[in-house]
Amino acid sequence: DSARHQGIRQACGLIDAAIYQLELLSGDDEPIDERAFDPDLWEHVKGLVEEEDWGKVAAQTAIFVEDQLRAWTGDPKDKNGGSLYGKGLFAEVLRDEGDWRLGATQSERDGWRALGTGFVQAIGNVDRHHRKQRPDTRRYAVGVLGLGSLLLTQMRHEHGDLIEVTVSGM
Repeated sequence: DSARHQGIRQACGLIDAAIYQLELLSGDDEPIDERAFDPDLWEHVKGLVEEEDWGKVAAQTAIFVEDQLRAWTGDPKDKNGGSLYGKGLFAEVLRDEGDWRLGATQSERDGWRALGTGFVQAIGNVDRHHRKQRPDTRRYAVGVLGLGSLLLTQMRHEHGDLIEVTVSGM
């Protein structure tokens, strides 16, 4: 009987230790794996991440993604000759007939365009024009970083040759 109680206490101790380790792994102190993000975007926000300035990480991600898209696509212009920005930039660059559209099917193209315009509208407008005061700022910023990186990664995947031509000026 004594041995059984001793075994139960040991098992409870192991379970408590495992729970503690799991809580440590799922906490906000988890390091961010920079390899998971677009390298240029990461280089742009790395200092802010290191400083844990999460509100600026989200805003700078939105700014960088929009600026990078504009640079890669040759700075598309509006009807008055001005640079496109925000929703107009993403809608123009990712239009069905354009060289920079994403996706192989109509549904995919619609989805990528919606994702891009949604990114700039939902995230870009809020994070560039308002200070963030929310309890999950870190998680939110990392999510924004992930979405921005996804858009850039897909552009590189589908249009690496076009990007190379634009960047090299040929």
